[in-house]
Amino acid sequence: MRNMLSPSLFVRSALLVCAVAGGLSASAQCRSFAKNKCVPELAPYKFNETFNAAQLAPGEEAEVNLTFYSGQEYRVMVCTHPILGEVNWKLVDENNKIVFESLADEPKKFFDLKAGSTVPMKVVVWVPNKGSSSMVHVGCVAIMVGFKE
Repeated sequence: MRNMLSPSLFVRSALLVCAVAGGLSASAQCRSFAKNKCVPELAPYKFNETFNAAQLAPGEEAEVNLTFYSGQEYRVMVCTHPILGEVNWKLVDENNKIVFESLADEPKKFFDLKAGSTVPMKVVVWVPNKGSSSMVHVGCVAIMVGFKE
């Protein structure tokens, strides 16, 4: 008796491989987008080499915890793929107090700060819903941090 995969097991395995490969491809495309479009926009700040990005659709949210070190000057920037349009984002301190906020209807691309002491903060990004469309657009949202040397 030969050992064979049942047709349904084979189909499920193939779908799993496609899903994983698709996710890796989307991640690689997002990384390439961030490297080519977003990193140059950090100038004159130097990219800290930490890549924080996600594929988001309207109505979705992502957050990243960051640490800012005493005496260092930083630029925090949220860079989005044009298919998403403008997004909302904010930088909040450890008590969830808003330090900076950019809303899609009055976007600000970046926020510069100098840390007086070493502090943990969080960047929260959310993609606004855009009316009622049957087409859902997913795009890369990158949270970039640069520092002055």
